[in-house]
Amino acid sequence: MKIRFDSSKERNPTREQGLKVLYAPGKRAAFRVRWYLILVLVASPFLWFAGKLLYGAWLIEAPAQLVLSTVEIRARDSARVEHLAVKSGDTVKAGALLVEMDNPEWRQRLNLLRGLQANAQRSAEPADTALQAVLARQLDRANEKLATAQRLREEGAATQGEVLAAASERDQRESDLLSFDQRQASQRLQPTAGNDSAMQKVEEVWLGSRLESLRLHAQDDAVVSEVFVNEGENVGGGTLLMRLQRTARPMVMIYLDPADDAYARPGQPLKLKLPDGHWLQARVVKAADAVRQLPEGLRMPFAGKQSALVVLAEVDGPIPAGWLVNQLPLVARFPHDFSRLLP
Repeated sequence: MKIRFDSSKERNPTREQGLKVLYAPGKRAAFRVRWYLILVLVASPFLWFAGKLLYGAWLIEAPAQLVLSTVEIRARDSARVEHLAVKSGDTVKAGALLVEMDNPEWRQRLNLLRGLQANAQRSAEPADTALQAVLARQLDRANEKLATAQRLREEGAATQGEVLAAASERDQRESDLLSFDQRQASQRLQPTAGNDSAMQKVEEVWLGSRLESLRLHAQDDAVVSEVFVNEGENVGGGTLLMRLQRTARPMVMIYLDPADDAYARPGQPLKLKLPDGHWLQARVVKAADAVRQLPEGLRMPFAGKQSALVVLAEVDGPIPAGWLVNQLPLVARFPHDFSRLLP
């Protein structure tokens, strides 16, 4: 269909069949504008497609996702959940208490051992003190007997043999007291394997460490994504308690068109667009080493399964706290490399 705007009406728009028409010029202009609008409407898909090609040739963009490493917190032993210090969505710092658990059987055994140790210590201390006092008195009497024998020997009322016998007795008492002190020191510093008290002490220390390990803490700054248990619930060893997502140094997974593989080199600068339109500076930290299907949430409408190079990038600086969400969709924009246009 050919549109012509040079008819007799166009050449003389103010006359219609010999009569002068006052509104004819405006009507003819509206007629022309209407046809121009129809042409633009018909050509708009082609114009959009051409603009998209030019835009893609000028700017290199690719869909991306924010990736937070996930940590699973599991029970190490069978226990009962006494207290949950966090809930889903909470932000925790490294070292913060997550969950406090207890094992009633271990706790009962620990209390029993502590009671036995206290009773044994109370009963042993008086006996040891009494025996030490007896040995000390015997040594004192042996010293007095030796002094008396030496005096009588000087006066001629005792023989040299009696003095030697008193000295031997004094030496024996000193040896008994010294042996007692050495035995006490050995029992305190180096308990034998067969000593029941020492074995109970070892078991007490072991139970205390196991009960303390039931208090679980965060190893890194993270966000609690899911909590799977409730207070008062009994759990077995290996039970999944909660999932955390580390917020330190999150990674960005970029799905780059294989035709743009030249932009996948480590150190390549780029920009990341957040859903609110804010841009962040980033850089590629690992070149593409795999090809994956583009996630369904990042595909264009009516597009089929698309294969893309997986490129890892890292944001320069902190990410706003409100956008630290795992698998957050982003847009990666690379600066155009004009050298690629050269032959």
